Amino acid sequence: MSSYEFTGKTIKEAVAKACEELRTEEALLDVEVLEESTRGFLGIVGQRDARVRVRKRNILKEVLEAEDTRSSVDTDVEESPPEESLEEAEVPRQSAVSSVDEGEVPENREVGPPPPALGEAKTVLEEILRRMPVEAEVRASMSGDAVYLDIKGDGSGLLIGKKGQTLDALQFLVNKIINKTTPSGSKTEIIVDTENYRMRKTENLREMALKMSEKAKRTLKPVSFNPMPAGERRIVHLILADEREVYTKSYGEGPLRRIIVYPRHGMAGKRRRR
Repeated sequence: MSSYEFTGKTIKEAVAKACEELRTEEALLDVEVLEESTRGFLGIVGQRDARVRVRKRNILKEVLEAEDTRSSVDTDVEESPPEESLEEAEVPRQSAVSSVDEGEVPENREVGPPPPALGEAKTVLEEILRRMPVEAEVRASMSGDAVYLDIKGDGSGLLIGKKGQTLDALQFLVNKIINKTTPSGSKTEIIVDTENYRMRKTENLREMALKMSEKAKRTLKPVSFNPMPAGERRIVHLILADEREVYTKSYGEGPLRRIIVYPRHGMAGKRRRR
């Protein structure tokens, strides 16, 4: 891919020139610093401008690579075994999928001044969609402390993909681009959604989780879910974390990894009989 060099009194100025000339955002460029600026003796002799080399990022390629990465990395957290109390059990970290309040469309929830990432994330997602190419409008708002990007258009089915994989890849990629140089403690969570897919998916998982929980309590036997992605497993773990009569645990590897719901009373009785 073609690269371009720019100079400026500072690195920031050189990058700004690159963005202006290439008509793009800094987040959509790979920037390599070739030379730092120097003031020189008395600010005159030996003074040197900063020099950078930039390349436009191949966004479509990164979307596809991000989707492959998500399908191969397993990040869900298992619940504790029955010997530990619920208070001691480790509850998995809530994912971006479940950060939208139930029954609310988050596009009207913006409170206070929007963070810089709001406009930048919107621009990045619009550029990704343009290169896919997909004709769609992106609406940006705040959902709690997260940036919520809602895609409006006729290609929702294409953007969601099989079991939400394409939408997850888009969200993963936008988060990576926006938080590329941000310290871990101050990263901005970005949620990408279309047609309220994430809200509807969370509700479906909630219904399924409660149904499997009731079955485990009724039969006093473990009940297994079908294999599901890590993000969906985290939601199920969270939904059932407060259930006093069951606990959850993940088994398997990669795409075959699944959740099993165990009844606490039934398993305790089984240990006593042994």
